[in-house]
Amino acid sequence: MQPPCNQPQFDGASFPGLIIIGVLIALLVFGSTDIRDLTDAP
Repeated sequence: MQPPCNQPQFDGASFPGLIIIGVLIALLVFGSTDIRDLTDAP
């Protein structure tokens, strides 16, 4: 039997990590798009 206190801690610990990972991926995607746009411009 898992204690109910363990689950919220796990969610609270993993949620900020997921947000940070999502932001980093978004920055990489937007950064790559900006670089491509600058490269395409003559």
